[in-house]
Formats: sequence, structure tokens, C-alpha cells
Amino acid sequence: MLVDARFTTHDRDEAQELVQRVYPGSAFRECVAPFTYKQRVVGDSDAVSVARFEVSSRSELAVRFDGVVGIGMASGGEYRVTSNDDPLDTTKPFLLRPGIARSWSSDHHLMVVNLDVGALARHVGADAQGARLVTASSGPLTDAAASYWCHVARHAASVFSTSALSGYALIRKATTDLVLASAVDAFGMTVEQVGSPSCDAALPTAVRRAAQFIEDNAAAPIGIVEIAEAARMSVRGIQLAFRRALDTTPTEYLRRARLRHAREHLATATPAETTVTEVARSWGFTNLSRFSSAYRQAYDESPRQTLER
Repeated sequence: MLVDARFTTHDRDEAQELVQRVYPGSAFRECVAPFTYKQRVVGDSDAVSVARFEVSSRSELAVRFDGVVGIGMASGGEYRVTSNDDPLDTTKPFLLRPGIARSWSSDHHLMVVNLDVGALARHVGADAQGARLVTASSGPLTDAAASYWCHVARHAASVFSTSALSGYALIRKATTDLVLASAVDAFGMTVEQVGSPSCDAALPTAVRRAAQFIEDNAAAPIGIVEIAEAARMSVRGIQLAFRRALDTTPTEYLRRARLRHAREHLATATPAETTVTEVARSWGFTNLSRFSSAYRQAYDESPRQTLER
């Protein structure tokens, strides 16, 4: 779907709503008045879009990239950002992987090229269903790649924001293809299927089906019976298959997936509006004590620390 939307506001709540139109689940954690927020998004929301943001005051923002990878370029003021808790070098183009990005900024300009992971998968000839991005680096592989990417990103922003070109489908498609190809090359991107830390193509078909079912239904009240049915195997059969392929059980795989989703939920939630108990229950954890213990063991902090950070 083609988009070209421009907004300016001095209201924090409205600014948060605007960010959430681009990145659902995002939230301002801090914002100092007086406050001016500007946002413009152009492009194709189903494949490639270019978002420009300007924030006049000191602010802290948590953004959830869900099925999307962002490539950012910052200028002016101060801007610091982490992607899934990894600090990024903002002096050159930087990669915002699927997951949680946190930024601390003041009086800055930011351009983010958003790439749909499914579109990236199709571009490289992979299956878009359950695609997972794998990158060689959080920045361009070389200085030449960084310079070229900046040129491509600005070219795409110009094409997508020129109303006279809105009816030229071939030009827009060629620009989209150029952006996808340039991102793959400049950042060393590859695409795999969800289900294993290693390439899923090496996994048995039944395990891949079960893993995808778990990812798609982690918040639902599912268990080993439903997982086995999705894999088209018996309960005993899928248990053995997981043990041989991944050295774990389907229920443990489900628990880890739910913990990961709960962490992403806590990281983007507002403490005044959400509790740890609500998040835990929304991801299938009925025993809060066990959830907290498993969470601390997995992430070396309590759920409340993640929520209030």
C-alpha cells in the first residue's frame, strides 16, 4: 500500500500515536517540554518505506520492530540508540533489527528506511513465511558500502516523496528493488526460516512446521497436543524429533518463545498502564513466581526491571 503522510504535533500522546502508526507497540518513555515532533512517511508499507522524524527536546523512545528491519541515519543534536540492547554507532548508517530499539535523543533528525522482512526474503528468493533476518554487522560492511547506501536511501526518499511520480509504478518498483538489493549487499543480509538458531532448511519438515506453529501461536493456550497436530505427528514422535534436531522439547521451545515475546512486550509497555502480571498472563504464564524466576535466569534481570527501564 502506497503511503505519504506528514504530521507535526506538540503533544506527547499524539506523537506516540503517530509513532505507533509506523511501529505498533512503541512508546515514549521520557519527553521534556516544550516539545515539537515531526514525522513523514513515504513509500510502500508492504515492502519499503522511508520515515523521517524530528524531535526538538530531550526524549527517550522504545520502538518495536516487528517483521521489519530499519536502517537509520541520524543528524543534528544528540542521538544514541540500541537494538536489542546492543549499542549502535550512529556516525554512519546503522541497522535496527527486528526486536526492540531504544533511543535517547535531543534536537535531532532521523531518517529510517524500513524494509519488510518478507519482502527481503522474496527478493533473495527465500520463502517469506516465517522469514528471519540474519546480518553480518550492525553497520555497512565497508566505508564504500556506507557511502553507497546513503546515496540509495536519499534517492529512494526523493522518488517516494515526489507526487509527480506516484503514478509511475515501474519507477517505484525499480526503486524498491534497488533499496532491497543495496541493503542486502551493504549490510551482508541473509534470510532464514524461524525455528532454529541455525539454518532451518537443515531441520526436518515436521520440526519446522511445529516451530512455525509455536511462533505464530505463542500467546494462545496451546500445548504439546496442538503442537503435535500442527506437525502432523504423534506426541511421542514430535518430542523425539525436537530432541534429535534441537536438543530440547517442544514445550521448552514454547516456553522460550513466550519468554522472548514477554520481554519484548515489557520493554515497550508503559509501567503506569501495564503490570508484570498482565504481561505474564497474556503470554501464557499463570504462575507469576515461576515466570519471574525463569525470566531472571534467561535475561539476568527481573521482569519489573525491564518494564521500568
